[in-house]
Amino acid sequence: MRSRLREGFTLIELLVVIAIIAILIGLLLPAVQKVREAANRMKCSNNMKQIALANMNYEGIHGTFVPGVSRTGCCWGTWMIPILPYMEQDNMFRIYTNFGGNDTTGSRYAGGGNAQVTNKRLPTFLCPSDSAKNWLNSASYTTHNYVLNAGNSNLYQVSTPVGCANGSTVGANGCVTFGGAPFGWYEDPATLAAGGDASPPNYSGSSPNLALGRSRPMAEILDGTSNTLCVSEVITSPRGGDDIRGFTWWGGAAGFVTYQTPNNSAATDVMTGGGCGPTTVPNFPCTTTSTGTLPRMQLARSRHSGGVNVALCDGSVRHVTNTISIITWRAMGSAQGGETLGNDF
Repeated sequence: MRSRLREGFTLIELLVVIAIIAILIGLLLPAVQKVREAANRMKCSNNMKQIALANMNYEGIHGTFVPGVSRTGCCWGTWMIPILPYMEQDNMFRIYTNFGGNDTTGSRYAGGGNAQVTNKRLPTFLCPSDSAKNWLNSASYTTHNYVLNAGNSNLYQVSTPVGCANGSTVGANGCVTFGGAPFGWYEDPATLAAGGDASPPNYSGSSPNLALGRSRPMAEILDGTSNTLCVSEVITSPRGGDDIRGFTWWGGAAGFVTYQTPNNSAATDVMTGGGCGPTTVPNFPCTTTSTGTLPRMQLARSRHSGGVNVALCDGSVRHVTNTISIITWRAMGSAQGGETLGNDF
């Protein structure tokens, strides 16, 4: 016995031990990954709840939800700015200047002191299942994962396809009519009807029904706050670069619509005015060209397995599976559709 101990393990015995350890690691790794993903999903849900509750606190003081984008569109602030004081970021809010400015007087999202805000990555706006990146691979222009609900059709908040008739909010006869939304975006039907792109800034602000990003009172959510989406996830480009998805300081990337179901690998994000990176999963299809058939839109995406986290306008949070029916998903996106939600919600 003593002689055997002095000799140590044989090669075969050592290989058997290594094989057993490898098998154990192989069995344990999926369990560890599941635990890690569960923790990430919980953290993500908590982040979204904070955003939804901050929006409700904003409404309690101002009488409306936060604006989706500023009245001048893409580049002079999104909902990310006015919600900051309600997310314990009052100092950042005070630094940001000229929310809703224009080309003449505005400093846009990265000019002057505003860069101190848009260059800062805020953990509460990040899903831990995704990886933090910068737009354009620069040291600035941080990206985030949470966006607000612009409705069931497109970011122009009109029917899809544009100008279609005899449809419904869930897409009867192939026409998805805009059913209202808790947050205003690129509302400009007159420009669309004339064949133009509705995203350029509207400096006049002459009508609250045409002003970009118009703040909506809670009373306009006729479907009920517990039946209407407030916040969803989007992904950031795995390569950064010019893919603008996740750059929520910019209007076209700060909202989502429920025109297509979550994580739909065949559905396209239409990032008009921005840029697209690789167009394959896990980055999902993307184009910068808006058409009447496929107008400007961004869809719900996540790095979670099987679905996306969402927050409702009452502050509650749920995990929605990728298999949710398109009828139920579009109904959840509308605020005034009057639909009855399916059992898959």
